[in-house]
Amino acid sequence: MFLWPGLEPREGGRNYYPIGLGVLQPVLTWGDACAPVQQPPTYSTWWISGQYVNVYSKDPSYADCHSGRAMSLKVGEALDIDIALDQATGVWTQTITGKSGSVRYSINMGKQAQNMALFAIEPWDNATIPNRLVFSDTTITFQNAAEQSCLSPELTYTGTGGTITAPTTTDGRRCHIDTVTVNPPQSVV
Repeated sequence: MFLWPGLEPREGGRNYYPIGLGVLQPVLTWGDACAPVQQPPTYSTWWISGQYVNVYSKDPSYADCHSGRAMSLKVGEALDIDIALDQATGVWTQTITGKSGSVRYSINMGKQAQNMALFAIEPWDNATIPNRLVFSDTTITFQNAAEQSCLSPELTYTGTGGTITAPTTTDGRRCHIDTVTVNPPQSVV
């Protein structure tokens, strides 16, 4: 089971090539994952790590799965997740903090635009999730102020019947969303 928020580029966007389509995603995991990091024993605990996954790139620096170290979590533990860009270097850093500690993962994306926000439930191995997943208190900060950026950010979520509360802004760069609700997918992968 993979639960995650993430950022990915729009095809043809700024510096899309040679990296191509991949996703920056701090992934809350139950079970095994492609992350090349020491993982807890399978199905022993929920765990999270910052990750970059790109199954399309032919560039070995970006192809496949990349991650920081894993952190085991307690059921019901609230997490603060920050995905931030250092504009001078093009390095994206994912920082995940909770009562169990903090983990961080950084990757240089060559100043590739990451202009789509995603919120996902990905079940595997016939896993099911009986309840919806709620992301709360989400703020997306855009590189440049744009009058329409908060009114219609490009947000996607998996499942059917999910909801996104109306985004609000005070300065044209920061877009705040109270909740993103992701319902479990109807079919299992």
